[in-house]
Amino acid sequence: MGIKTGKTKRPRKTGAALVRTKRPSSPGKPVVEPPRSRASLRAELQTLKRLVLLQKVKQALLSNRKTGKAEVDKLLADYLKVILTLTKTRAGSILIHEGKELVFRASLGPGSRQLIGRRLAHDEGIAGWVFRNGKTCLSPEVSRDPRWSSRISAELRFPTQNILAAPLRTAERVIGVVEIINKKDGKPLCRDDKEMLETLAGQLALDVAYAELLAESLRESQRRTTQMELALVLNSSLNQHDVRIQAIEAVTKLLDAEVGSLLLVDEKTKDLFFEVALGEKEEQVKLMRLKMGEGIAGWVAANDQPALINDVQNDPRYFRRAQAITNFITRNMVCVPIRSRGMVVGVLEAINKKGGGLFTGEDLEDCWTLSNEVAIALENSGLYAELKETFVNTAEALAAALEKKDPYTGGHIKRVVEYSMAIAQHMELPLTDLEELRLAAVLHDIGKIGIRDSVLLKQARLDQGEIAHMREHPLVGEDILGHIEQMKKVRKIMRAHHEKWDGSGYPDGLRGADIPLHARIIAVADTFDAITTDRPYRRAADWKTAVEEIERCSGADYDPAVVQAFVRASAAGDITILNNR
Repeated sequence: MGIKTGKTKRPRKTGAALVRTKRPSSPGKPVVEPPRSRASLRAELQTLKRLVLLQKVKQALLSNRKTGKAEVDKLLADYLKVILTLTKTRAGSILIHEGKELVFRASLGPGSRQLIGRRLAHDEGIAGWVFRNGKTCLSPEVSRDPRWSSRISAELRFPTQNILAAPLRTAERVIGVVEIINKKDGKPLCRDDKEMLETLAGQLALDVAYAELLAESLRESQRRTTQMELALVLNSSLNQHDVRIQAIEAVTKLLDAEVGSLLLVDEKTKDLFFEVALGEKEEQVKLMRLKMGEGIAGWVAANDQPALINDVQNDPRYFRRAQAITNFITRNMVCVPIRSRGMVVGVLEAINKKGGGLFTGEDLEDCWTLSNEVAIALENSGLYAELKETFVNTAEALAAALEKKDPYTGGHIKRVVEYSMAIAQHMELPLTDLEELRLAAVLHDIGKIGIRDSVLLKQARLDQGEIAHMREHPLVGEDILGHIEQMKKVRKIMRAHHEKWDGSGYPDGLRGADIPLHARIIAVADTFDAITTDRPYRRAADWKTAVEEIERCSGADYDPAVVQAFVRASAAGDITILNNR
């Protein structure tokens, strides 16, 4: 007997649809499912695709560990795009609550670009009603809805027929509103749309809250990093001017402000003055002074208290003369005192939050922290400046003592310093170079201490042996300062200030650019003073003759670039004969 094997029968085709059978739960005829149209299958497929897209947006939002405000706004826009697709609407927006306002953080549809960043009062329009009440609003005909505010719609020239808005609610609070406007097919929004938007809004609220938490975490990390970086920058220089510039740049960057300012207390008058001013009105601003207690900065200094003001124009303490001079409108500011050794020594200000925003308590805290770093940097740079000035004054006193021996060269050091600085300024040398040049000019002839008086004070021309002895003074000067490591560069300049561009100078016969630049500058300044000063064996030449003589020797004795700067300084009146002062 053969064994029969059962075979599953394939379902029969009925027209374009398939007739499917189910095994009945009880004996009888099989249950036949009604056929589905191709349109129904396509609709289900499209819905599935949209839900997959929405899930991708959500996953991107939740997985972005480097989420900042810009990234959050981009993801909100993607979220909104999916919402408009699912609800088949023409326009929509996502508004997030900030302070006492609702801010358009995402918007799609006609005129939507103009909406991004716009602000609504939290009680304005349908969005405001939804936010305050925490309820969804379906308005099928907005022109008849008393809650509707047509202000923005009128500005965008976008006719709004109907609107559906749902709150973005977390477990703790309502954080914003999502709204959709006008169905694409012209039909009014309905209950199905309301149910879908409420579902999407619930998930969106959780995702937004999470993304904002990530963004806040990133901002806090960046804030701390920026604070540390700025502290390092502030303490990287002992130059007072650099420290003050860096203080302004630091407060501007840290508080995301348009501008910053630094005012210091004048120890004698107790006035506040703008030590550093930036911008095209710099000179006018630097001339302004505030009495202690005058203006917001004066109030902060006098009371040793900070000030956070988000409506400066209506603050009675505001110093309006500054606005009249600079034409700069101050909207809001953070202002804190700078304390050193128990005293207020200045005031640090951040002015106008970028993007039209408001300063916060966090900004005030950051400014306080920064002011402490600024105080330390100012104190260190001040002590360094005092120490350096004391050293320079000592060097000048030593040089002046040397000059007392020779009445014909009295004031020579001072004049060479002034001539050298004028030349350097017309060469646009940096500030640090000017300080080094000044010290080298003060000390350039200090080696004459080691020259015999019979040679140094001789009233006639020197013979060859005396000339050779006199030419030892650059080496003597270098030796005198040889044990001071910090004077290494200055020693090189002192040694080379009698070298000549063509290599015929002394003591080393250096040529061209091998001669230190500062030594080349001092050589021209030294020669100009020698030509325009009386000597026992000749009369001083006039200014014009001296300038022409130095020009004649350009390229031989002197660096042509230095001579050109000397001529420019002379023509500008910055170099005049000073020995009669």
